[in-house]
Order: sequence, then structure tokens, then C-alpha cells
Amino acid sequence: MGGNMSDINSNSQASSISPQQLNAVQRVFGVFFSPRKTFEDIDRKPDWVVPMVIVVVIAVLFTVIIMPIALPQQMEKQQAKMEERGMSQEEIDRAVEMGEKIGKIVGPIGAAIGSVVFLFAVAGIFMFVGNTILGGKTTFKKLLSVVCYSSLIGSLNSIILLPIILSKKTMEVHFSLAAFMSADASETFLYQLLKKIDLFACWQIVVAGIGVAAVYKFTTKKSITMVASLYIIYMIISLVWTSIF
Repeated sequence: MGGNMSDINSNSQASSISPQQLNAVQRVFGVFFSPRKTFEDIDRKPDWVVPMVIVVVIAVLFTVIIMPIALPQQMEKQQAKMEERGMSQEEIDRAVEMGEKIGKIVGPIGAAIGSVVFLFAVAGIFMFVGNTILGGKTTFKKLLSVVCYSSLIGSLNSIILLPIILSKKTMEVHFSLAAFMSADASETFLYQLLKKIDLFACWQIVVAGIGVAAVYKFTTKKSITMVASLYIIYMIISLVWTSIF
């Protein structure tokens, strides 16, 4: 009897011991190498500050470094649109000069603010779809943690692209299906669509889906389908917006 009671106590104590908590560094690396384990740990104790800071810092640094390449290319496209509107060369020159001055200031600030707003917005959309439409239940903090940690994959993409952009001196560098098309087609709708079907974007969708599954207790298939569907909607809206403006 005593032995049985001892075994029961031992088993109950063992079952009450929670898995060892991962620290922030382990979570950052875990997103890339063991996302399921990482997000299960995040589900127990969510945190979003560290990954958000990393995402924002990389976004700002990336913007600052590529500015000498990106800004002239952007102004060149704007100049072509202004010519189509029938603006005089003097007006175009003034607008381009002003655009470059504003871009140098607004670019890094916009990257920082835009990154934070985007992360919060995506978490809010995930929560609306997961809680309201799919009938799940979780907290905003958990979803924000999932979004921030999975966004580290996009940050890795920026880090890898940066030296290639600097060496080629063009922003038309990506790991997407558009790489198989001619550069002359870069302004076409198909090119822009395929450009968004990116290797890192697909990786991030899968990882975010694993995270959503962990915090909602959905199946992985259901969660990845949810994230992929939202990305497709975002992709379409983005392309339409770009074509208009």
C-alpha cells in the first residue's frame, strides 16, 4: 500500500512539472529550427517585445542602407507617372527633388512605425478570423507573439537580400517565381503577382500557421490554410493599390 501511494505521489508530481521555459534567444532560434516546440512554449508564456524590436531594428537598418539605391529608382518611376500626367519638366524636377528630401527623412521613420503598426494589425486580423469566424479562443498577446516571432523569417530575408541588392545596385532582387521572368516584364501585373510568391513568404506562412495552431489548438492544416488565405487577400489588395497609385 505504501509503495503504491509513493508511486501515485511521484506520478502526480511528475505530471505537475511543466516543461522548461525557453528564453528569448532560444525562442528566436527555435522559430527557424523547431517552430512547433517554440510556439507551444509561447502558448504557455507569450512574449512579443524581443522579436518586435529585432524586426523593427532590421527594417530600419535595411531601409537606411538601401536608400541610395531604392530612392532614385522610386523617383524614376514617379517621374514617369508625372510625365504621363502632362507635368512640365520644371515641375517634375521640383517634385523629384522634394520627394528625395522627404524620402530620406520619412523612409526610416516609416519603416519603424509601419513595422509596428503592421505587426499589431496582422495580430488583430488573426484574432478576428480565429475567434469570430473560426470559433476559436485565444488572447491577443499570444497572437501578437506568434506574428512577431514568425516575422523574424522576413527579417532573415532582408538580411540575405541586402548584400545582393548592394552588389547589383537594384531593388529587383528576390527569391520568387518572378525571377524566372524577364526584367522587361517587371511592371506587369503577372510579374508583381509572382514576385509576392516568395520562398521566405511561403516559409513564414507555414511557420505562422504552426504558431496559430499552437495558440488556438487548431489543426496545423486549418491554421496554415487560414494564414495563407489572409496572405492571398493581402497580396491582391496590395497589387490593386499599387496599380492605382
